[in-house]
Amino acid sequence: MERLKKMEAGEYTTLTRVLFGLDAPTPVSQDEAEVEFLDQTLNDSQRDAVRFALASREVALIHGPPGTGKTYTLIELILQLVRRGLRILVCGPSNISVDNIVERLAPHKLPIIRLGHPARLLPSVLNHSLDVLTQTSEAAGIVKDVRKEMDAKQASIKKTRNGRERKAIYNDMKDLRKEYREREKQCVTTLVSGSKVVLATLHGAGGFQLRNEQFDVVIIDEASQALEAQCWIPLLTAKKVVLAGDHLQLPPTVKSLDHSLNPKPQKDNDKDEPKGGGGSLEVTLFDRLLTLHGPGIKRMLTTQYRMHEKIMRFPSDEMYDSHLLAAPAVATRLLTTLPYEVQATDDTTEPLVFYDTQGGDFPEAIPPSPSPPPSAAGTKPLKASSLLLNDSKSNPSEALLVRRHVGRLVEAGVRAADVAVVTPYAAQLAHLARDLGLRERFPGLELGSVDGFQGREKEAVVRRRLNVAMTRPKRHLCVVGDGETVGKGSGFLARWVGHLEAEADLRYPDLADLQAL
Repeated sequence: MERLKKMEAGEYTTLTRVLFGLDAPTPVSQDEAEVEFLDQTLNDSQRDAVRFALASREVALIHGPPGTGKTYTLIELILQLVRRGLRILVCGPSNISVDNIVERLAPHKLPIIRLGHPARLLPSVLNHSLDVLTQTSEAAGIVKDVRKEMDAKQASIKKTRNGRERKAIYNDMKDLRKEYREREKQCVTTLVSGSKVVLATLHGAGGFQLRNEQFDVVIIDEASQALEAQCWIPLLTAKKVVLAGDHLQLPPTVKSLDHSLNPKPQKDNDKDEPKGGGGSLEVTLFDRLLTLHGPGIKRMLTTQYRMHEKIMRFPSDEMYDSHLLAAPAVATRLLTTLPYEVQATDDTTEPLVFYDTQGGDFPEAIPPSPSPPPSAAGTKPLKASSLLLNDSKSNPSEALLVRRHVGRLVEAGVRAADVAVVTPYAAQLAHLARDLGLRERFPGLELGSVDGFQGREKEAVVRRRLNVAMTRPKRHLCVVGDGETVGKGSGFLARWVGHLEAEADLRYPDLADLQAL
């Protein structure tokens, strides 16, 4: 950020000017060059995204909704760029996002190198890590020889008591250490410069290993979960960038909500000042570029391979302009078609179930009043988690309903490890885990919150977090809640409830039946 702040307008690259909104991206020709695809299984939208990214001069966005094969698309793009003799830097906001690409690239036998501490990498990618390669490559041989000589000199010091001899050995050691550092640096430089594809986290791209390296294209995966400041680390000297992600899923986790720290937007008449500034840290580079340059810089993947068509329909219509299509292999699959035996029941044969608890029989628990701040010396303050629970909500009756439904699925043969229970409230999560003992009752069950969502009631926040929850299931989605109350939350939630009432297997549970369990 400091380098960017001090940079004069005359130092901006063509890409930097486009990213700042000072120039428009170069238009991409409609008759883009034909591509000989290596992966023949790619669908039309994936092929279109690869063609577009190859033809774009400065920036391309690949919008990959859940289950649409974004990583497969990126692998094809990387292979096509390498075939064109280009050098690529692939980044992501987390180690796992980068390692996933390394795993998919490895079978193609490309000269790739993964930067990062070995302890933080997946075991399956260690053979491609810089640390391992510096120990096993041909260039590492000379470094090892110098290391052995240093160790031998160190051992000889203990064998002599002559001051002059010890001083001579120390001088030799000093020279050897210098040579060792230079040889090691040369080994790293040889390995990195000889690699066509370098992979690192966004922060890792700022390391000394890449200080003098040049790349033709920077690809940032999971760009919608990365802070824009992170993205600028590999972008300062880049010629072209491809951002891949889904701006309609979760944004980056931002703990500071002090919007006064954000810069004011620049006026459009400031000729050489960046445009599209301001806003929250949650506004990613992906978001900002889409707003700045419009949908012409984006291609969307439209065939999804995760969800049953009934589960997919509402998020597709509401969030993705009805563009999503369920691949034939997943469009009608149910819990009964899992690769192990599951009995056909009223639950396992339904892809979409809605338990509407409206009517007052499922009251929310009243949260306890927060304890007053400590006044006497030695009094322990409340933990942050306790404060969050005091502000949160729970519904013990609905929790019983969840427990019963999970129990029915497991009794029918569904493995608990294939089931997840998600709630937006920390108090409800605590009740399910602590009071009902769901994890102990159903070992392997995933129990969690939607990004620790704490009832922030803005519709955009509700939409994005609910979009995450409703696009996770493959074969079965069960929703529990008071339809009347939820429908009053926002227009989006009202449409969601309307969709459930029209399309789901609608059930009105009886509290008396639950309490008898």
